[in-house]
Amino acid sequence: METNSSSAPLRHRRWASKGAAALGTALIGTSLLAGSAIASTSPGTQHTKAHATHKAKGPTAHITVWFVTNPGPVNNYMTALAKKFDAEHRGDQVTVDFIANTPFKQKILLAMGAKKPPALFFTWGGGVLQQYIKAGDVAPLGPANAPWTRPFLSSALGAVTFNNKVYGIPIQGTQPVFFYYNKAIFKQAHLSFPKTWPQLLSDVATFKKDGIASPIEMGNLSGWEGLMYLEYLTDRIGGPKVFDAIQSGKKNAWNNPAVLKALSDIQQLVKAGAFQTGYDSVDFGSETDALLYSGKAAMTLMGDWQISTLLGEDASFVKSGQLGQAPFPAVPGGKGNSADLAGNTSDYLAVASHITPAQKAVAEQFLKTMFTTKAFAKTEVASGQVPVIKGSVAALRTASLHQYLVPIFNDVYRAPSFQYSWDQALGSARATPMLNNLEKVFELSETPKQFVSTLDSSSTGV
Repeated sequence: METNSSSAPLRHRRWASKGAAALGTALIGTSLLAGSAIASTSPGTQHTKAHATHKAKGPTAHITVWFVTNPGPVNNYMTALAKKFDAEHRGDQVTVDFIANTPFKQKILLAMGAKKPPALFFTWGGGVLQQYIKAGDVAPLGPANAPWTRPFLSSALGAVTFNNKVYGIPIQGTQPVFFYYNKAIFKQAHLSFPKTWPQLLSDVATFKKDGIASPIEMGNLSGWEGLMYLEYLTDRIGGPKVFDAIQSGKKNAWNNPAVLKALSDIQQLVKAGAFQTGYDSVDFGSETDALLYSGKAAMTLMGDWQISTLLGEDASFVKSGQLGQAPFPAVPGGKGNSADLAGNTSDYLAVASHITPAQKAVAEQFLKTMFTTKAFAKTEVASGQVPVIKGSVAALRTASLHQYLVPIFNDVYRAPSFQYSWDQALGSARATPMLNNLEKVFELSETPKQFVSTLDSSSTGV
């Protein structure tokens, strides 16, 4: 899943309800953020000054952005931003290359290793980004208290802040994970969305009995979709401290009763026939999404980017209100709070080190002038996202998709814990064996005990 660290190396950062900076200082029902200033000068003035400074330092430049592709609105606004920047900065050029999720990870890894990366590249932050920073492949954008950081909610920069320096800019909304479901299918079965894990299992059995071959659609080819089940079940059963111990590299941290029970519950779900045939040989995308909006599947566990994705694939399904959104069910007797969240703070763009000074200047201009405005926040809202830019509340309240976006904002604000996606929080060296072995758990070829034993023996700490 594609995560949160603070300036201390790989320490897990939680969004506590007592720390109101989580997503502003009030819920949607208030207007405290609605009048927040985005910048002391207009975007046009900022662009003019930045461009004049760049001209004085060196020649104009062409830069390339590698962006993980999203259907519809997100791709469109990234392309539009690049064209707008080009028009306002004569001689400069920004080209956006859209790359599918799974191929992107290998492509950026190879590009970094060859010291031939794009000027700007998509990142989820966390441990993976930190590895590139330690290798000298990523340039800092400035100190954590730099003026250009002020438009962002402070929590949004945690995943790209290391040693009090910021290495990326949020370029999409906050991304907690929820269940998304087809309301019509639940209505036909006379069911409401389950609030507990046992109820979820019962609903799966009901859907199977009613002829729904895939009660839950999933594309687990890359492992990160299945990881969301492990993240939530571990939290619901044992609370956030279980993963805190894993992330900090404590000995035998994986061998925790909560992890073992979560893995066992996953296999119970698989044995119940919850997922469609071939779920482990297909990735997240239009093929799996079609199962949901066509009524061949009842639900899916996915980040809130699912809203934007479905808008690009079947807008009528979303706009008609047939798409339901619900939190991950509670586990009776578990230590975790049912309001806890898992997912990503945001997505980011970072600047590569191995580019020319002119390219770096253009890259920084593009980031600091195109992604910090209320206009950009409104674009995010229109595409089904919850911005991490101050002053976004009014746009959320009046958005056509407010029935999804307002609850997301409120849930994030209230969450006692917002657990960053494990594959990003741990970094690739630790995430790869985790994902590989978790796929075996989903395929029923590895037991929970074998999983925790393998992960504890391969753990390298932090």
